[in-house]
Amino acid sequence: MKIALTTSIDVESLKQELQTAFPHYKIKNAFLNKKTLRITNEMDQVVVGQHKDDMICVGNLNMLDLRIFIPFVLGISLFFITGLVFLIVMMQVRKKSFKAMEAEIGVYLKEKYNF
Repeated sequence: MKIALTTSIDVESLKQELQTAFPHYKIKNAFLNKKTLRITNEMDQVVVGQHKDDMICVGNLNMLDLRIFIPFVLGISLFFITGLVFLIVMMQVRKKSFKAMEAEIGVYLKEKYNF
Protein backbone atom coordinates (compact mmCIF):
# COMPACT_ATOMS: atom_id res chain seq x y z
CA MET A 1 0.00 0.00 0.00
CA LYS A 2 1.35 3.43 -0.91
CA ILE A 3 0.38 6.57 0.95
CA ALA A 4 1.22 9.95 -0.59
CA LEU A 5 3.08 12.28 1.76
CA THR A 6 3.51 16.02 1.76
CA THR A 7 6.34 16.11 4.33
CA SER A 8 9.13 13.82 5.42
CA ILE A 9 8.52 11.52 8.38
CA ASP A 10 10.72 11.09 11.44
CA VAL A 11 11.17 7.32 11.85
CA GLU A 12 11.69 7.42 15.62
CA SER A 13 8.50 9.39 16.25
CA LEU A 14 6.58 7.07 13.89
CA LYS A 15 7.98 4.10 15.82
CA GLN A 16 6.76 5.58 19.12
CA GLU A 17 3.32 6.35 17.67
CA LEU A 18 2.96 2.83 16.28
CA GLN A 19 4.05 1.33 19.61
CA THR A 20 1.33 3.23 21.44
CA ALA A 21 -1.29 2.49 18.76
CA PHE A 22 -0.40 -1.23 18.45
CA PRO A 23 1.03 -2.45 21.79
CA HIS A 24 0.51 -6.12 20.86
CA TYR A 25 2.96 -5.92 17.90
CA LYS A 26 6.76 -5.86 18.07
CA ILE A 27 8.15 -2.81 16.28
CA LYS A 28 11.82 -2.64 15.36
CA ASN A 29 14.05 -0.93 12.84
CA ALA A 30 14.95 -3.03 9.82
CA PHE A 31 18.23 -4.95 9.95
CA LEU A 32 20.40 -2.77 7.71
CA ASN A 33 18.06 0.14 6.99
CA LYS A 34 17.41 2.50 9.89
CA LYS A 35 14.76 4.42 7.92
CA THR A 36 12.49 1.37 7.70
CA LEU A 37 10.37 -0.24 10.42
CA ARG A 38 9.49 -3.92 10.80
CA ILE A 39 6.22 -4.56 12.63
CA THR A 40 5.96 -8.23 13.55
CA ASN A 41 3.34 -10.47 15.07
CA GLU A 42 4.52 -14.09 15.28
CA MET A 43 4.89 -15.26 11.66
CA ASP A 44 3.49 -12.11 10.05
CA GLN A 45 5.23 -8.81 9.39
CA VAL A 46 4.55 -5.43 7.87
CA VAL A 47 7.40 -3.29 6.60
CA VAL A 48 6.84 0.48 6.73
CA GLY A 49 9.23 2.86 5.04
CA GLN A 50 9.47 6.07 3.10
CA HIS A 51 10.44 6.10 -0.58
CA LYS A 52 10.64 9.52 -2.23
CA ASP A 53 7.24 11.17 -1.60
CA ASP A 54 5.39 7.98 -0.65
CA MET A 55 5.09 5.93 2.50
CA ILE A 56 5.14 2.23 1.70
CA CYS A 57 3.35 -0.33 3.89
CA VAL A 58 3.84 -3.96 2.77
CA GLY A 59 2.76 -7.14 4.56
CA ASN A 60 4.67 -10.38 4.21
CA LEU A 61 5.85 -13.52 5.96
CA ASN A 62 8.34 -12.95 8.78
CA MET A 63 11.37 -14.89 7.58
CA LEU A 64 13.30 -14.13 10.78
CA ASP A 65 10.85 -16.14 12.87
CA LEU A 66 12.59 -19.38 13.79
CA ARG A 67 9.49 -21.45 12.93
CA ILE A 68 9.96 -20.32 9.34
CA PHE A 69 13.73 -19.77 9.18
CA ILE A 70 14.96 -23.16 10.45
CA PRO A 71 12.72 -25.34 8.23
CA PHE A 72 13.48 -23.06 5.28
CA VAL A 73 17.25 -23.40 5.79
CA LEU A 74 16.92 -27.15 6.30
CA GLY A 75 14.78 -27.39 3.18
CA ILE A 76 17.33 -25.39 1.20
CA SER A 77 20.20 -27.50 2.48
CA LEU A 78 18.40 -30.77 1.77
CA PHE A 79 16.95 -29.78 -1.53
CA PHE A 80 16.51 -26.32 -3.03
CA ILE A 81 13.02 -26.86 -4.46
CA THR A 82 11.68 -28.31 -1.19
CA GLY A 83 12.53 -25.08 0.62
CA LEU A 84 10.87 -22.97 -2.06
CA VAL A 85 7.73 -25.14 -2.00
CA PHE A 86 7.63 -24.81 1.80
CA LEU A 87 7.98 -21.02 1.53
CA ILE A 88 5.24 -20.73 -1.12
CA VAL A 89 2.85 -22.92 0.88
CA MET A 90 3.48 -20.96 4.10
CA MET A 91 2.97 -17.65 2.28
CA GLN A 92 -0.37 -18.86 0.95
CA VAL A 93 -1.46 -20.19 4.34
CA ARG A 94 -0.56 -16.97 6.20
CA LYS A 95 -1.54 -14.52 3.42
CA LYS A 96 -4.92 -13.65 4.89
CA SER A 97 -3.35 -12.91 8.26
CA PHE A 98 -0.53 -10.65 7.07
CA LYS A 99 -2.83 -8.86 4.61
CA ALA A 100 -5.23 -8.10 7.48
CA MET A 101 -2.31 -6.80 9.55
CA GLU A 102 -1.13 -4.70 6.57
CA ALA A 103 -4.62 -3.22 6.15
CA GLU A 104 -4.93 -2.42 9.86
CA ILE A 105 -1.60 -0.57 9.98
CA GLY A 106 -2.19 1.02 6.57
CA VAL A 107 -5.52 2.52 7.68
CA TYR A 108 -3.87 3.95 10.79
CA LEU A 109 -1.01 5.46 8.76
CA LYS A 110 -3.39 6.83 6.14
CA GLU A 111 -5.47 8.55 8.83
CA LYS A 112 -2.35 9.88 10.53
CA TYR A 113 -0.35 11.17 7.54
CA ASN A 114 -2.77 11.73 4.68
CA PHE A 115 -3.78 15.32 5.20
